Amino acid sequence: MTTLPMSDPWIEALYKVEFNANPTEFLEKIKKLFTEDKKREKRVVELLKQYENSEISVGKIAENLNIDRDDVLKLMEKHNIYLVDYDFAEDEQTIEKYLKR
Repeated sequence: MTTLPMSDPWIEALYKVEFNANPTEFLEKIKKLFTEDKKREKRVVELLKQYENSEISVGKIAENLNIDRDDVLKLMEKHNIYLVDYDFAEDEQTIEKYLKR
């Protein structure tokens, strides 16, 4: 049986308790986590591109990723995408005032 060198006590305990010091099982779980993380990041990028193309709202991104709006805004900031949030009703009032002149 192959053993893995461990320098972190927490990881060593996790390895021994949760995986019964089974390196194959432990490494497979780590690979799965990295793969899932990569897939999620790809999904985030796809959704943010849809937002940039005005195909999807912030709310729909939150719904798709099962996170709240504030977390979506943090993701947008991380990817240098900024929320354009304005009140259309306010624009309508401005237009109506202008047309009445």
